[in-house]
Amino acid sequence: MKRYIILFVLLILTVICHAQVQVTASVDSAQILIGGRSHYYITVNVPKGKTVSFPEYNNKKDIAAGVEVLQTKSDTTEVNNELRIRKIYTITAWDAKHYTIPAQKVVVGDATTMTGKVGLNVQAIPVDTVKNMPMPPDDIQKVPFSWHEWIPVFIFILLMILFLGVAFYLYRILRHKKSGWKPKKSKTLSFYEQAKHDLTEIATKKQIYKEQKDYYTDVTNVLRTYIYRRFNINALEMTSHEMLDSLKETCDALKIDDLRAILTTVDLVKFAKYSTNLNDMDYYLNSIEHFIDSTKINEPVEVVSEPKEDIKDKRSRKMLKLTIALLIVASVVVFLYTLSEVYTLVM
Repeated sequence: MKRYIILFVLLILTVICHAQVQVTASVDSAQILIGGRSHYYITVNVPKGKTVSFPEYNNKKDIAAGVEVLQTKSDTTEVNNELRIRKIYTITAWDAKHYTIPAQKVVVGDATTMTGKVGLNVQAIPVDTVKNMPMPPDDIQKVPFSWHEWIPVFIFILLMILFLGVAFYLYRILRHKKSGWKPKKSKTLSFYEQAKHDLTEIATKKQIYKEQKDYYTDVTNVLRTYIYRRFNINALEMTSHEMLDSLKETCDALKIDDLRAILTTVDLVKFAKYSTNLNDMDYYLNSIEHFIDSTKINEPVEVVSEPKEDIKDKRSRKMLKLTIALLIVASVVVFLYTLSEVYTLVM
C-alpha cells in the first residue's frame, strides 16, 4: 500500500511540473512556394524567474537540411502570472519537396526540453501551360540607321581634329622660336688688345682729367695690368722698383730703363705733387704704348659663346610645350571615348 502511495505522489508531481513548463514548436505557413517565407515558432510557458535558452541560427545557418534561417527575433508576454517567451525564426527553402524540421533543444533553468518535429512543404511555382504557351524565338531584327545617334560622334571627331590642329600650330611656333633663336657671341680681347683699347680711351678723355695724378694713375694701372697678364708678374701689388726688378729676367735692360724713367716721373706726380704739361702726358702715354707694342706676342683669339636664352622666351617655350602636351592628351581621351561610342552604336 505504501508503494502505491509513493507512485501516486510522483505522478502528481510530474503532472504539476509539466503544467508549469510547456515547450511547443509550430510554423505559421506549412506550405510555401520556392523562395517564399514562413515563420517557425518555439513557444515556452515558464514561471517568472526561470531562464530560457533557445537554439541559435546565425549567418543564414540551416535549421534543417535545405531550410535556411534568414533572421530571428523574440517576444515575451505575461499570461496568468506566467511568462510566454517566443522565439521566431524566418525560414525559406529553394527546392520543391517536403522538409521536416527536427526537434529543437530548449534549456529551461537547469532542465533541457525538446520540441516536437514540424513539417514544411515547399511547392514549385505553378505554370499554366494552356494560357502561357511557349512562343518561338523572334527573328533578328535590323535596327534602322539614325543620323541623330551619330551626331555626338561627329562632334567628338571634330573636337579631336581641332585639338590636334591647335597642337600642330603651336608646335610650328615652337620650332620657329627654336630655329630663330641664336646664342649671342662675344669676342674676348687679348691682354695686348685690352691694353691698347684702355690707353686709347685714356687719350681721348685726357682733357677731362682734373688732376694729373688721376691721369698717371690710370696709365700706370693699364701698364701694370698688361705686365701681370703678359709676364705673369703680380705688378698690381708691387712697387715700381719691385716690378722693374721682376722684369729683368724677361725684358732687356733698355726697355727696363725706359720704364724706370716713366715710373719715376709718375711717382713724382703722384706723391710729390710734380706737374707736367700736355706734351709730357702724351709722351709718357706713348712710351708705355711703345713698351706694350715691343713686348707683344701672338695670342689665340678666344671667342666666348653665351647660350643663355631670354627668361621670357624660356617661359614662353615652356608654356607652349605644356599646352601642346595637354592638347595631345585631350585628343587621345576624346579619341578613345569616340571609339567606345562607335562600338556601342555598331554593336
